[in-house]
Amino acid sequence: MRAISARINSSASLTADLSRILVDRCLPILNPDEGPLVEDWNIESRMVPMLTGYFRYQKKIDLRGEEWLNFTEPLELLSVEGGVARSMERWYRLGKPSPFAQDMVRIWGESDGK
Repeated sequence: MRAISARINSSASLTADLSRILVDRCLPILNPDEGPLVEDWNIESRMVPMLTGYFRYQKKIDLRGEEWLNFTEPLELLSVEGGVARSMERWYRLGKPSPFAQDMVRIWGESDGK
């Protein structure tokens, strides 16, 4: 029951954020103190798009350091121009992309109707 409740809350939060984008017709301005910055990011080539990269938090100390490659949950929204991405759980600020990011954004952004 706890897992179901958590999923409902996550879905409601995502729905509210995406609805706000439609109403405001702009992406949110993310507070650097509240969310991670993903450096050297790329979109991982799996069944669903996910960000990979080096996550840096302003107010959170990661004992592993910033040298560990990490990944997000599946992406619900990605705006390279806006510098943001949204998974079911949270927003991410996009830092410098990896050398492969442009190709992966193009691949995941193509819609061939299949």
